Amino acid sequence: MNYEHGSIKPENFKEDWDGQFKILPWMAYVSAIPHVIYLITTLKADGTPNAGLQGWSSFSGEGDNFFALISGILKRSHTYGNIVRDGEFCINFLPPGYLENFKKSISENSGEINEIVNSGFTQENSKTISVPRIKESFLKLECSLEWTKDLVPNGINAIVCGRVNHISAAEDFCRKNVSERYDLNCFTFHLMAMKNPFTGQRIRGGIGRVELVEETEL
Repeated sequence: MNYEHGSIKPENFKEDWDGQFKILPWMAYVSAIPHVIYLITTLKADGTPNAGLQGWSSFSGEGDNFFALISGILKRSHTYGNIVRDGEFCINFLPPGYLENFKKSISENSGEINEIVNSGFTQENSKTISVPRIKESFLKLECSLEWTKDLVPNGINAIVCGRVNHISAAEDFCRKNVSERYDLNCFTFHLMAMKNPFTGQRIRGGIGRVELVEETEL
């Protein structure tokens, strides 16, 4: 029997933390679609580096035009404010071994802290923007802001579209075959927590990786 339900949150879905279903959509906890997570580096108003954990994104374009489409970024966050003010940011992909560093970037993010260094990473200069990159990142996308749009009119989240002006990829990542490219030394995937839609019970999520099933020409 399939679970069928409209867009209004079911009564048996209770929040696990205050504001959960204001910030995030309840349907995400039924669909549980995995997504890559990464750190966005920006500069605070005084020039101090900021590092914000982010996901919910896609990467697309055509020809010489490549874009990062970041959805679900809180408009009240430091990252969003910095991007809108300065018009630039860097996306830094890191492997799952840095999970504790990710957590520190979330828990220790006051205005005077250099969040790159404080989270245990090494700061390095970008090639095309003033925002620093994370040296440990195996893939870095230097972006300039194209546009922003409210995800929901007058809501709390926004979509940010960034044009990728420069890409920096580690040599070993570039030389890996497809199965190695998605092992535990590469992209970090967020496997979302779920809600059992029939009972409302929470099912824990985690961090994972992609496993190759078959090489194709797609």
